[in-house]
Amino acid sequence: MKVRYHLLVLSCIAALTLAAQPVLAGNDGSASGSANAGSTVSTQLASRYANFAGSQDNATSLITGLRSGTPFTLISTDTTGTTAQTTITPATGSLGYGEVNAALALAQAELTKYGITDPTPQQIQTALDGGTLTTSTGDVVTLSGVLSMRQSGEGWGQIANSLGYRLGNLVSASETGHGQAGMHAGASAGMGISNDQTGVTASANAAANASLHANLPARVDLPQRPNIPSVVRPNLPIHLGPGGG
Repeated sequence: MKVRYHLLVLSCIAALTLAAQPVLAGNDGSASGSANAGSTVSTQLASRYANFAGSQDNATSLITGLRSGTPFTLISTDTTGTTAQTTITPATGSLGYGEVNAALALAQAELTKYGITDPTPQQIQTALDGGTLTTSTGDVVTLSGVLSMRQSGEGWGQIANSLGYRLGNLVSASETGHGQAGMHAGASAGMGISNDQTGVTASANAAANASLHANLPARVDLPQRPNIPSVVRPNLPIHLGPGGG
């Protein structure tokens, strides 16, 4: 019986290993799987912030620049057809995709607060890195810049609170306002995150689980335990004590 049990355990382990190998090789372990996941998330974020950035190309440059922490250029065209280029140098180093989403959600909220819903590249730069901003009513205000605040050591949740926002609400609004982009932001707990493969990894895990359950060997029915006859205790005579009766 012990030998059969050990063989059954070994069979289960082998089946689990074989079922997991194709999924792990394509999504977790390989460089190509990681690159594809990053490309997917970057495209989704760019689509989410295309209107804010002025175009899909600008949004792609914005996401890529914040992700790598390197200077990037946004292009704008005025009413006369004149094209201008604005180069932005992020105040922070490289950011995870979750952090990029938080930074842009906060920058967008700051500009919207002052009546700017279709910002120029210069206004986006001010919201990110700080500086003076002319509001829609003509007033001049000074913004700290969400990236500058982050570089000074503040967490994303702290930045949002100091600006008068709840970070979780902002990120949720960015998702619902632009459609679900397949990312899970998980934003309200400090935002010290790097969700490179959030949506893709979730799908991979679901596929892995389905594969593992599909390939598990059928459970072997063990022989039924025989019924043990109950022991009937005989009735003992009543002890009447000395002189009883």
